[in-house]
Amino acid sequence: MQITLKKNTRNGNGRRLRNWCKFFIVLSFMSSNVVAFADRLEWDKVPLKLDLEVGIERFVHFSFPVDIGVPENLADQTRVQVVGNTVYLTATREFDRQRFLVRSREDGTVMVFDIKADTVSVGSEHVYINDSSRSKSRQANKTWTPAQLTQFAARIMYSPQRLRMSSKGLTQVSLPKQINRLIRHENIHTQPYASWKTENGLFLTVVVLTNITNQPIELHPSMLRGRWVAATFHHYRLLPNTTIPNVTALYLISKEPYAQAMEL
Repeated sequence: MQITLKKNTRNGNGRRLRNWCKFFIVLSFMSSNVVAFADRLEWDKVPLKLDLEVGIERFVHFSFPVDIGVPENLADQTRVQVVGNTVYLTATREFDRQRFLVRSREDGTVMVFDIKADTVSVGSEHVYINDSSRSKSRQANKTWTPAQLTQFAARIMYSPQRLRMSSKGLTQVSLPKQINRLIRHENIHTQPYASWKTENGLFLTVVVLTNITNQPIELHPSMLRGRWVAATFHHYRLLPNTTIPNVTALYLISKEPYAQAMEL
């Protein structure tokens, strides 16, 4: 009896082991199918078509943080939430295909989506978006031009966070605490703001200018001292110090650090 019982125990354990193996194989297959069936769309400057099933939430994943613009006529027909790199979309009723704009918070890139909602099942709840232009840009080193540097600085100074450009390829460098002799006009106060260096040897310096007089001042690059590849005033007129627009930013591009560029 003991021998028979021992054999039965072994057979029972073997069957249990085989059953567990079958269970894990099925579970693994189901998990792999969930990943495989996720929708993947490629953004290449052509509007992307996206379908919603009424009442079912879809998760649209990006590789960067985004904001989304919803058409005014759909404000009460869609529920939209953005958390980091993912947009959560739910349609509360059917609507024909309409245009939504998604903007990257890193560099302001805009992607176009044509979205519709109906009662037809859409399959996977998850949608992954790949930006082909970003994929190509990652393969090559970022080369900053004077125009791009000026645009980068202008957005830093005057644009909301979501419209600012990525600082990839830029390294922030130190600046003198005081900037003197930059402008040939004693009634303009100059205050250093920040400076960056590019991988290809250009320097970007931002200086804040303030009119300390009660008279307007016209700004022109000829007023500047120093050796600059490019110099751009954000505004070309400073109003008197009794008004709010008596302050502007100056963007300087040079081939050497600010202190050396000022050595005449």
